Amino acid sequence: MDNTFGAAADLNSIQPDEKMFALFSHLSLFMGGLIIPVIFWALNKDKSKYVTFHSLQAVWFHIAYIVLIVVFVIFFALAVIGGAGFGTFAATGNKEMPVLFIIIMIVFYALLFLFIFGAMGYAIYMGIKSYQGAFVKYPIIGSMVYKKVYGVNQ
Repeated sequence: MDNTFGAAADLNSIQPDEKMFALFSHLSLFMGGLIIPVIFWALNKDKSKYVTFHSLQAVWFHIAYIVLIVVFVIFFALAVIGGAGFGTFAATGNKEMPVLFIIIMIVFYALLFLFIFGAMGYAIYMGIKSYQGAFVKYPIIGSMVYKKVYGVNQ
């Protein structure tokens, strides 16, 4: 783990243990959440730019993932409560569940599962690519982290 900070990435100098840290940083979405990439970053921030890059990417991806799920759930909760849910029950005076409410809930759960499994799949992809020694980047997050870690744009 002997990378020089302030220079562009050198793919030939990456050690197997660095690749393993990068892999587990991305896969921590399944086990341990934010704490694992933060620990890997703290242990390797002065030793390996490769681990620093991937662990910080994983941290920011985890944060974005959590924020987007919370915003998504709040948005749909407000939509159901305000528009299609309780208001429809009260307006009709009927005890049966309205069709619009059922459709909205099906769409909500379909989109939620699509987002969750999509993020998990992307984390697996990023973990595999980082274990192979590639400098793959998450959209938006990756470029900012790369510039922070390596001091240059790629």
